[in-house]
Amino acid sequence: MTAALPFLAVALPVALSGVKAYGQYQAARSEAKGLARQSAVAELQGRSEALKYREQAVATMDRILRTQATINARAGAGAIDPFSGSSLAIQDYAMAEGANEIYVSRDNEIIAREGGLIQATELRKQSKSVHTQGLFQAGTTIGSSLMRAASIGGPSGGGSSTAAVWT
Repeated sequence: MTAALPFLAVALPVALSGVKAYGQYQAARSEAKGLARQSAVAELQGRSEALKYREQAVATMDRILRTQATINARAGAGAIDPFSGSSLAIQDYAMAEGANEIYVSRDNEIIAREGGLIQATELRKQSKSVHTQGLFQAGTTIGSSLMRAASIGGPSGGGSSTAAVWT
């Protein structure tokens, strides 16, 4: 039993460091998975925002068409040519304003979609980094424990103390 004590004094800390290293790795892995999920959510949010802007552009186009139809109907009811004079000027103005609004909506759509992709990419990079860092922490924990175990040595009985422990 007393011969096993030096072995236990070395093996127990090494085993405990293995448990600690496994915990470090699992924590990093869990955090990395969470970041990966966040990246998927960020990408979906970007797409969702982009769709809102697309819907806004479609609604603007509907308003333009209704405005033109109203102008045409009123001009026709008043026996005025809807495609000339002030009727045409009003239609042109409505079309120009609507087109500007549509262009802004489309730009916002692109910005929202690309912003979501950029955020998702950054979260994926962070996820990978956290995972790698967890691996290095676990390896460092085990490595330092093995170094301590090697420096402690084994029972004194002549010769190298490290050789007695590891052979």
